[in-house]
Parts: sequence; C-alpha cells; structure tokens
Amino acid sequence: MKEFTLEIRTPEKSLFFDRILSLKVNSLDGKIGVLPQHAPLSAVLSAGDIVYRLESGEEKRNNIKGGFLIVKNNAAYILVD
Repeated sequence: MKEFTLEIRTPEKSLFFDRILSLKVNSLDGKIGVLPQHAPLSAVLSAGDIVYRLESGEEKRNNIKGGFLIVKNNAAYILVD
C-alpha cells in the first residue's frame, strides 16, 4: 500500500508525525486532497478540519484556525498556530 509522511507542528512542537494514506485540508482557494507521490505544492490553510487516513485505515481529524501546507518529496508538512 502506498503512503507518505505527514508532520503537523506548531512553532514550539510536533503534534503528529507518521506515515498516512491520504490527507484533506481547506485552503484559502478551496479544498485540497493529497495522495502519495503528489506534485509539489504550497498553500495557506483556512479554518477547518485536517482529515487524514492512517495506514490502519482509521480516519483522524484535527481542527485548526489556519496555517500553511507544504507538499514535497512524498511528504506533507503543516504548520499551525
């Protein structure tokens, strides 16, 4: 099964770091879905849920007030307040 790395962090600490199957976020330009081997991307995130699926198939949600997303080299990095 294909997966990629997701790191969610604040300026102070890492909140999540693991391999996942998919990611959905809300950006200022609309909803973004990320799958393994996604093209490089950067986006400003709006308030809403970060939804990601773990390798086990379990879906997790984190609510944010905004942040930044960077996707590159089969990894996604989210910086939140």
